[in-house]
Amino acid sequence: MTEAELRDIVRAAILEVMGPSPRRALVVFTGGLLGFEDAIASLRVLAAQGVQLDYLQTPSAERILDQDLIRSLGMREVSKRMVEEHDMLIAPTLTSNIAAKVAHGIADCLASNLFSEFIMANRLVVASRTAICPDGSAKQSWFPHMPPAYADLLRGNLSALAAFGVRLTESRFLCRTALAAWDRRDQERRAPFVAELGTSVAGVLAGLDGSAAPATASPAAAMPAPAPGVVPCARSLISQQVVQQLPNGVELRVTAGARVTALARDLAAARSIRITREV
Repeated sequence: MTEAELRDIVRAAILEVMGPSPRRALVVFTGGLLGFEDAIASLRVLAAQGVQLDYLQTPSAERILDQDLIRSLGMREVSKRMVEEHDMLIAPTLTSNIAAKVAHGIADCLASNLFSEFIMANRLVVASRTAICPDGSAKQSWFPHMPPAYADLLRGNLSALAAFGVRLTESRFLCRTALAAWDRRDQERRAPFVAELGTSVAGVLAGLDGSAAPATASPAAAMPAPAPGVVPCARSLISQQVVQQLPNGVELRVTAGARVTALARDLAAARSIRITREV
């Protein structure tokens, strides 16, 4: 094996580690009707981002929720390997019943069992609080005179879920919350490599355009050293997936004619990544 071939292998391995992992979520529909249409819209955007969504329903969800809307998402219905094949659990229509069970460690049905397994395995869990939260406008519109003690009970169950690591959000923000959870997981996975490589990670990520250095190139030519904290990228389209691969706080320098998507700009702003253009 030549030195150039060894460099190519090492570079490919680093880029694989630094890149985002495949994203596959199990969507569990329970019978929470409040926020259902917003949840469907959010899941549709999530699927458009390339996330593999599989789903199942509880009996109450099958009775209450619009089945045509669920089928319109084109998800795969599953009944086996529900935990092993998914790195995230999404509950877009979480009910007070399931929330109370999980908050108190009760796992006596399919939905509560899945919550329990994902939580105990320290896997990602995202759930809508819209149908539960007594302080939300949707819940208040249905129950404007809820007794304070009962409202405190619901808040307590939600607080317990949050303490377990469940990411709670409004139905319309499910997509944003799920993507942020995956980004955080990928960032934590990359952190040891970023710390080891330091600013030289910018040179590795300079290959985001997919081009490979010639086999005869010298190490300096194969891995150019840009200014510290600057990541050059020659792609004509800067998508959210490109920004996902970057450490927080760097400068992404793109070509003068590159197009940057809105989602890429939002994610960059959230992670203190500056996007600049070549002069």
